[in-house]
Amino acid sequence: MRKLLIVENPGYTPAHREELIKKARTVAPVITVRIATRHLEVDVKTEEDVDAVINKVEKILGGRVLDVVDITFERVEGGVRRFVELFNAERFWEAHNALEDIWRETRNPTLQGLIMLAAAYVKLQEGSLDKFEKLLQEALGLIQEDVECIKAQEVKRKAEAALLNRSLFKITCS
Repeated sequence: MRKLLIVENPGYTPAHREELIKKARTVAPVITVRIATRHLEVDVKTEEDVDAVINKVEKILGGRVLDVVDITFERVEGGVRRFVELFNAERFWEAHNALEDIWRETRNPTLQGLIMLAAAYVKLQEGSLDKFEKLLQEALGLIQEDVECIKAQEVKRKAEAALLNRSLFKITCS
């Protein structure tokens, strides 16, 4: 089974990522670690008891587990509004998955752009600035029309500013 552990961030930045991955792998079968402002995302694939893994991860990383998400099938329900909620909470991995099924059905380029936008921020959390910039530029080219509560031009304006200073932004859902 595959779990995404959302762990409070005691002060790590993406510059600490490789160190955290090494530390976490000493106690659990960690695939990767992503670093958000207030939390860490620890992607674990294990058949071990989840509570045991949680205890080990909390001890080694110094933060308590806030949430456990089953990503065995990497499916997130909720659509566009759930995407906005997760994006604004810096849970970009889950946010991109919230739109995957809708995009597969519609092939809407704006949805693809929003998925790429979230993927760009996954790369920022991993400290990969070149991939962040490339994905964000591709996302900007795809986001063309409003989708449900998301205003395309507002997202593009905020994303263009974020690209210049490699910063986060919030999506409003009106």
